[in-house]
Amino acid sequence: MKNLACLLAAAGLVLATAVPALSHGAWVDERWGELAVIYGHGAGDDGYDPAKVVKATAINADGSKLPLKMEPAANHMLLKPDGEPALIAIEFDNGYWSEDANGKWLNKPKSEVPGAKQASHTIKNSIALIHAHGTLPAFPPQPLQILPLDNPIGLKPGERYRVRVLFEGKPLEGKEVMLDYVGLPDLVSAKTDAQGETEVILRNAGLNVLAVSQAVPLEGSSAADESGYTATLTFVAEPHVDE
Repeated sequence: MKNLACLLAAAGLVLATAVPALSHGAWVDERWGELAVIYGHGAGDDGYDPAKVVKATAINADGSKLPLKMEPAANHMLLKPDGEPALIAIEFDNGYWSEDANGKWLNKPKSEVPGAKQASHTIKNSIALIHAHGTLPAFPPQPLQILPLDNPIGLKPGERYRVRVLFEGKPLEGKEVMLDYVGLPDLVSAKTDAQGETEVILRNAGLNVLAVSQAVPLEGSSAADESGYTATLTFVAEPHVDE
């Protein structure tokens, strides 16, 4: 792993004053035999209003769209594609988060929180490789995204592959990608280059969740000071076999 990744303190990844919800991510994982949208930070995941999952798109290996049903549950969203998609892309709108005068964070716009210190509108994007074999299909555009340039499925832990980080369709330079958001979020890649690319090391034989964040100031908004984006890329390197 020499010269490819390093351990950084959490303060170097997220500003101390950043919105807690901004450090959360959203991704697709299998739970009890069903695909679900997970919302959490590190190994923990939280319940949420399923209406926050505003978009989910399933893509076939040939790049065509596959029918997908979004099925709300009590505190999460289930995804039911009609077939075996190569990938699923989601958009999760976490709404406005404001820090009140006492330092407590509320899921409300700044204009509705008296004495609010700061606020952010947080958006979570994710791409999940589900049944991706060989050449990867074209990826649907998202505001912030991590795109694999090599198919990581089938790689072994410690093997290398490259990813590209895009923001609004353009390469995002100087970003560190979290290599194991669930298990070890302090482990990051080298910074992305002018093409938004960096080399990463596969962490897990099972589920891998990569993550990156980007904040953009909002001018003239009474609801928030910035838009905060978090993107994840997820896949299972060596899918399990049912016994």
